[in-house]
Amino acid sequence: MAMATAEIGRRPAEVGRVFYLGWALSMVAAFVAGFSQTVPGDFAPTPGLPLLLHVHGAVFTLWVALLIVQPSLVVAGDVRRHRQLGVAGAGLAAAMVVMGLTATLFSISHHRVPSFFPPGIFLVMNGLGIVVFGGLVAAAVVQRGKPEWHKRLMLCATAAILGPGLGRFLPMDSFGAAAPLVMFAVNDAILLAGPAADLVVRRRIHPAYLWGVAVVLLMQALIGPLAFSPPAQAAVHALQGR
Repeated sequence: MAMATAEIGRRPAEVGRVFYLGWALSMVAAFVAGFSQTVPGDFAPTPGLPLLLHVHGAVFTLWVALLIVQPSLVVAGDVRRHRQLGVAGAGLAAAMVVMGLTATLFSISHHRVPSFFPPGIFLVMNGLGIVVFGGLVAAAVVQRGKPEWHKRLMLCATAAILGPGLGRFLPMDSFGAAAPLVMFAVNDAILLAGPAADLVVRRRIHPAYLWGVAVVLLMQALIGPLAFSPPAQAAVHALQGR
């Protein structure tokens, strides 16, 4: 009994549930702030948004809603419903990957890339982002029996796809060539809130972040070199029929 008590005493304190809800809400705020800049025009009758992009937007919106509901259920103590909804969430994440890739290719081929994103950046950022998102969500699902792993990986996954929302919210044109770096800096400030909370509360960073944060940072480092590489530029030209 004394040994067990000593073992419990050595376990690090855990970050509270309310923090994860607040962290998720900060990501939701980034999405809403960004896409609210373009959504009114998306629903204008002329020229009208293609059905594919409406479906993509609907799937994306459902994920944002889930990002609020799931940690809210945990804060409320309704873990059973959280797990039940997680089954649908896994299917929604798979739909996010399919629709994210499809919408990216469609937008480039139909010249619907936002003006502040060069097509190569748009292609690689969205492509890598949604693949990393899918991989981290899959890892979180595998680790669903370990809540401290699961929630960290799930939120890192969502941080991997913040770029499109932040790009629409930030005054990208005013930053010139440094615009991508500014966007990534804001993205990383949100992403690193998790490890920072661990350092404050646990006095150490949970190993889930060594995977989740590292993968997102590596993705960001690869976007620039890959976006202006000959294969990426050739892909953009092929999609645009040039």
